[in-house]
Amino acid sequence: MYPSMFQRMPRLANCNVCKAEPGGRFYFPLHSHEDSSELLLIVKGEGDFRVDGKPYRARPGSLMCYNQGIWHEEQSSNDQFIALYVGYQGLQLRGLPDNYLMGRDRPAMVELKEQFVPVRQLFQETIAEWHSSLPESAAIADQWLGALLGRLVRIIHYAGEVEVRKRPVREFVPIAKRYMEENYHTEIDLSVLANLTHMNAYHFIHVFKSETGLTPIQYLIRYRMEVAKHYLTTTELTMAEIADKIGYRSETYFQNLFKRTIGVSPGRFRLASEGSN
Repeated sequence: MYPSMFQRMPRLANCNVCKAEPGGRFYFPLHSHEDSSELLLIVKGEGDFRVDGKPYRARPGSLMCYNQGIWHEEQSSNDQFIALYVGYQGLQLRGLPDNYLMGRDRPAMVELKEQFVPVRQLFQETIAEWHSSLPESAAIADQWLGALLGRLVRIIHYAGEVEVRKRPVREFVPIAKRYMEENYHTEIDLSVLANLTHMNAYHFIHVFKSETGLTPIQYLIRYRMEVAKHYLTTTELTMAEIADKIGYRSETYFQNLFKRTIGVSPGRFRLASEGSN
């Protein structure tokens, strides 16, 4: 067993979900924090970041690490941007300055690849607990933060030392499927899915189809149509509202795609389901 790098566990200072305003951009001018460090996980969209004088281009699966006192600037490319933010204090890792997750000689951006989904889950649990009004929420949020930083320390500091079992490529298919099932309401780019699975786009499509019988885009469409069927049978949402909820901005495009995939129009599907109840 490896000796722990943790000499003092951190406490949560703040956390939130960051989004660009409609028609605007997510933007923070050049700034630093003398009493806390920060993590920013890009979930949707892209952006240009400058950390400690170095430029970075971040996309979904990129983790920006801002050590205490380090100057940084953040700007998304457009209004289609979502990131998860965590600020913390008190971290002490063996061999590093107070509240540093990594040394200044290392890049401030970490590409999580196949680790994106589990790390995002830890971010979400931390944020949800921090904003909860339930008893002991702050203490539980600190525990989630500890799990998050433990996972990141393993990724950042042990990648070259620990011999990791090479996973068969087919094991990455569930990761891509889960990402689509949780993010179907957003614009999903094939390059993002390929990045998550640590494969190039061509290889990813080939592996995904061999395991599921569908291309990633076909799987995404099928899943979106299943969600649409649920809305059609359990709600009174309009076609435009359903289209928006499953990731389509055009009601007409949604209706045509639904009919092509399911065999009937969404209106007829809703009427048939009402008649059977």
